[in-house]
Amino acid sequence: MKRLVLAEPNAALDRVQLQIEEVPVPVPKSGEVLVRMFAAPVNPSDYGSWKRPNPDGTYPTPIGNEGSGVVVASGGGVIAGRMVGKTVGVVAGNVNGQGSYQEYVCVSAFKNVFPIPDIPAEDAASFFVNPYTAVAMTEYVKGNKSPAFVHTAAASQLGQMLVKLCKQQGDLTVINVVRRKEQVELLKGIDSEAVTVCQADEDWHAQLQALIRAHKCTVAFDALSGEMTGTLVQLLPPNSTTYVYGGLSGNPVGNVDTMDLIYRRKKVQGFLLTSWINPKDLMGALFRLRRAAALVNPGLRRGGWATSQFKDCSLEDMKESLEEMMGPGGSFTGQKLRVCMHSSD
Repeated sequence: MKRLVLAEPNAALDRVQLQIEEVPVPVPKSGEVLVRMFAAPVNPSDYGSWKRPNPDGTYPTPIGNEGSGVVVASGGGVIAGRMVGKTVGVVAGNVNGQGSYQEYVCVSAFKNVFPIPDIPAEDAASFFVNPYTAVAMTEYVKGNKSPAFVHTAAASQLGQMLVKLCKQQGDLTVINVVRRKEQVELLKGIDSEAVTVCQADEDWHAQLQALIRAHKCTVAFDALSGEMTGTLVQLLPPNSTTYVYGGLSGNPVGNVDTMDLIYRRKKVQGFLLTSWINPKDLMGALFRLRRAAALVNPGLRRGGWATSQFKDCSLEDMKESLEEMMGPGGSFTGQKLRVCMHSSD
């Protein structure tokens, strides 16, 4: 079978070396299943990891964290046996020395596959990272007893999902911060009542502060880091929390007023999906994942809140396609790169 591996990392993405390997199809052990992979997305967390060395410095190394396919064989066991023939989402990153950018993966039937009925396998490629993050974020907001939250870089695939999910649930308002006017129109096209602030406006700070006050917002999720984090801390009220979950600005967290942290009891905190799942709390993790799946799986059907717009590529031309989307004239807004290994057609 073919798989895509990282041969050499580099801080400059255009210098990252990827290559195709031919390896034997893995054989499932007891409790494992063999999944014929149909598709896998390229997330920022994927290509971000290609920019820095592995802790053990071993190359080439398989890449790709999530994807989807159909279970074609079981290594034995009740759970594994019941999975054969099912369409599943797969979390394969660093599992048994595998990644999701390969034609077959062999993973635990209990820990690493998520049944997703009633949709084509390739449509479930982005079933996990963005949809489950969206659910986790809304649960954090509710846990903070805030009726609204600010989200930066809100025209992203995750941002669009949050707009749709909040509209569907009806109990939270997301205040979307975007860079360009066309991104405002994108979100308004999803929900005509979407609350948006455009950084192209000279008074966007004042607009955002007014919306924070009007919606009694005490939570923000920041994908940018850098100066934006400090701006959010400044604009949010006392006893608020700004969660940083990305570094799109390329800069460390900055512009945070020390007095906000000390006297106004404002907090800056990292956010990571796996921290919300908390696999060390096995029963709690299973409960959280099951609760999230009840929202995500129906949302993956075409037109649902958890769907993504894709630009498709093969294993062989994935890096070239990624560079085109990231280069001059390219765009990730409104779409995500999807690597297709097999098709359900």
